[in-house]
Amino acid sequence: MSIRNYLLMIILSSIVLVCFGAAIEGYKSSMKQADALFDQELESIATVMVQLGSKSLAAEQNAIDPSIFTNYAIQVWQQEQLKLNLSPYQATTPIAKFIAGFDYANFAGQRWRTYSYPSEFGWILVAQPQKYRFELAESMTLAAVTPLIVSMPFLALLISFTVKQSLKPLKQLTETLNAKQADDLCAIEVPRQSIELIPVVNTLNHLLERVEGAYLREKHFASDAAHELRTPLSILKVSLHNLMAQTGPSSDNLAALDAGIERMSHIVEQILLLNRTHPDQFKRSFTVLALTPLVQEVVSDLYPQILEKDHEISFSGEDLKMRADAFTFKTLLQNLIGNAIKYTPDQGKISVTLQYDAHDIVLTVSDSGPGIAPSERDRIFDRFYRVGGDQHQSQVIGCGLGLSIVKHIADLYQAKIALAQSEWGGLAISLRFTQDIQFKEKTFV
Repeated sequence: MSIRNYLLMIILSSIVLVCFGAAIEGYKSSMKQADALFDQELESIATVMVQLGSKSLAAEQNAIDPSIFTNYAIQVWQQEQLKLNLSPYQATTPIAKFIAGFDYANFAGQRWRTYSYPSEFGWILVAQPQKYRFELAESMTLAAVTPLIVSMPFLALLISFTVKQSLKPLKQLTETLNAKQADDLCAIEVPRQSIELIPVVNTLNHLLERVEGAYLREKHFASDAAHELRTPLSILKVSLHNLMAQTGPSSDNLAALDAGIERMSHIVEQILLLNRTHPDQFKRSFTVLALTPLVQEVVSDLYPQILEKDHEISFSGEDLKMRADAFTFKTLLQNLIGNAIKYTPDQGKISVTLQYDAHDIVLTVSDSGPGIAPSERDRIFDRFYRVGGDQHQSQVIGCGLGLSIVKHIADLYQAKIALAQSEWGGLAISLRFTQDIQFKEKTFV
C-alpha cells in the first residue's frame, strides 16, 4: 500500500470514527434536553389544570373531545374516583402511580413518561408517549450530523489533495532517482524538500558518494592492473620464445610455462574487454547493424580456430537489421561462438541461427560439445566460474569470464538468455532481444 493511500485511509477512518462518536454523544445530549423540555411541559400542563379548578374541568368534561389529545393523556382523580379523563384511549384506571413526581408507565401499547401532582381537589396525572422524545432527539442529532455527512466527499477530496501536495517532494525524489543513468553517481537535488525529506536526501547523497568512490577504485584497479600486466606478459612471451628457440620446444616445463602465460594473457584481455563493456563505457551509440554480415565477420575472424579443430559450422537466418552498438554486439558474438569452439571436440558441429519471432530477434548458438548439466546452468554466468574448475574435461585454457561478458552485454540490451540442450546433446544458448527495451531510441528497424 502506498503512503498516500495509507494516510487517506487513516485520516478518513479517524474522521468517520470521530463523527460516529460525536453522533452518539449528540444523541445522548439531545435525549437529555428532550427529557428536560418535555418534563417541563408535563409540569406546566399539571399547573394549568390546578389553576382551572376541578369544578370547571368537570363542567367541560362532556364538551371536550378526548381525541384531540393525541400527544398527551390527562386524568384527575378525587378520592379514587376518576373525575376527568382527557385521553383518546379512554383509560379507566390510573395512568400513573399516586406518587408525586415523574415516572414511567406502560399502557395502550406504548411506553409513557408520567407526572403525578397532588392538588387540593385531587391527583392530576399527566402522561406523554416516550416515542416523541426519541423522535425529537433523533431529529436534533440528524440535523447536526447531516451537514458533516454531506460534506464528507468534499472533505475526502480536500484531504486527498493536501496529502498529494505534501507527498509531492517524495514523488519528485522518486522521479529523480528513476531518471538517473547507470553511470550517474552525482548528488541528488530535489527542488522542494520538506524538513522530513532533507535527511533522506543527505543520506542518499552520502551513499552515492561512497559508492562512486568504491566504484572508481575498483574500476581503476582492474583497468590499471590489466594494462600494467600486458607489458611484462609480452616480455615473458618474447623471452620464452627465444628460450624455446635455443633449447627446443620439447621441454615439458617450457610447455607448461607457455600455457600459463597464454592463460594469463587471456585473463588480462578478458578483464580489459569486460571493463570496456561496463555501463559507463556503453554510450548507446547505436547504428543500424546488418546482423548477417556481422556474424559472418566474426566467424571469419575465428575461422583459424575452427579449421584447427576441423569443426563443421553452419549459419542460417533471416536478413535482419537491428539498432545496436557495433563493438558490444560483435564482442557478444565472439564470446558465444568462441565458447562453442573451445568446448566442442574435434570434428564437432556448431550452428548459428538468427530468426524473427513474435516481433523479437532471437540469436542462438548451438554446439555438439559436452553440454552443461541443468544444476550448473545458474552459475556459468558468474565471473571466473568454470564447470569442473581447472580440471574441465576439455582441457581448454580458460578463465571463466567469457559467458560472464555475454551476460553482461545481454543485460545492457535487456535481452533474455535461455539455456537448453542442443540437437547434438551439447549446449544451445539463445538470446532474445525484445522491442520494448528501455532505450531512448527504438531498438529494431
